[in-house]
Amino acid sequence: MSEFEGYLRGDPRARRIEVGLLMAGLATFTLLYATQAILPYFTRDYGISPSEAALSVSAATAGLGVGLVVAVPVSERIGRVRLIRWSLLIASVLALVVALLPSWPLFLAARFIMGFVLAGLPATAAVYLKEEIHRSYVTAATGIYIFGTTLGGLAGRVVSALTIEVAHRWGYSGTGVLSVSHLALLVTAVLAVGCAIGCWLLLPESRGFVPHFDTPVELLRKFGRAFTDPVLVGLYVIGGLGMGTFVGAFNSLAFRLEQAPYLLSVGAMGLIYFVYPVAGVGSVVAGRLGSRYSLRAVMPYGPLVAIVGILLMSLTHLAWVVLGIAILSVGFFIAHSLASAWVAQRASASVGVPAQAMSMYMLVYYAGSSINGNLAPLAWELRGWGGVTLLSLVFMAIAFVIAVALARTRPVVT
Repeated sequence: MSEFEGYLRGDPRARRIEVGLLMAGLATFTLLYATQAILPYFTRDYGISPSEAALSVSAATAGLGVGLVVAVPVSERIGRVRLIRWSLLIASVLALVVALLPSWPLFLAARFIMGFVLAGLPATAAVYLKEEIHRSYVTAATGIYIFGTTLGGLAGRVVSALTIEVAHRWGYSGTGVLSVSHLALLVTAVLAVGCAIGCWLLLPESRGFVPHFDTPVELLRKFGRAFTDPVLVGLYVIGGLGMGTFVGAFNSLAFRLEQAPYLLSVGAMGLIYFVYPVAGVGSVVAGRLGSRYSLRAVMPYGPLVAIVGILLMSLTHLAWVVLGIAILSVGFFIAHSLASAWVAQRASASVGVPAQAMSMYMLVYYAGSSINGNLAPLAWELRGWGGVTLLSLVFMAIAFVIAVALARTRPVVT
């Protein structure tokens, strides 16, 4: 029997993997970002500042970042599919509990734990695809998975915002522990539970996975090897800077748009997040271009496109703001989809620890989200949107310089 090289494009099992991971991405990022569009409600409900409200996002992404370190060795023992299934289901149930917590410190702690449990998917998705999908199609399949994460980002923000808008129209102002903001989180949790069940049923059992039972010392050595390739380190930094810029801009945007001259309702602001499907198409197109030309050739265009979006967002008219956030999103998803695929491929060839390298990429990625997710609202408090713009431009300029440097490196010959 010939060695399994992965499912080809068009294979029914490849399609099940694509749809299953798309639903997994939808559930994961719905839960992570369900609070982002309604941050102003937390400032009023709990009497806190914008940067403190942004902790509701950062707590979840910080928990996820810590969980990534644990998720990889667990997946090496029990398998990628089993870890993805259980992490999504447990996190979705936890989200139902989170939606009913009235204490702000307890709420943040629960969001951190939920993020920790969610780490199973982002820690293993790219490696799982590499193990199960043929190399001729894996980059494009990764782009489809990233598209699922964009749908999750959209659902988390839009569903929570529209739930509050509908609640207001029905005259619901919140009673007991179920304020309108918590009602919104409860609805998104129910959506995530449905997606988690769908993912469980769709994902086929692994064929390309080989279990590894490493000692703690061996695990530390593997994680250390993930930092011995400068190209991988550069990709980690690009991911962190991109995610930090993206989340920081969105964390600050709701506070800007609820003020003059915009005075938008939460429902109207929620509609702006429909730029996500457009941005998600960018990840799919980038994956195809990366397969056709090369990942290193296409990579610099991600930060460059994002810079254009940041500059447009600095303009006053709402149309420019919306166009700017759409272009920023496209640039971010181009960079992220290419970087995640490149890390998985490069680590296998250069250092031989793709799972650990992918974990480190996602750790830096979510560290960027947690750090700049609060720095940007703080910049908003101190210097208005000009402060957010300056911070975002600095991050993306650094990412662009690194991407150009990586484009000049030589591929590893295997």
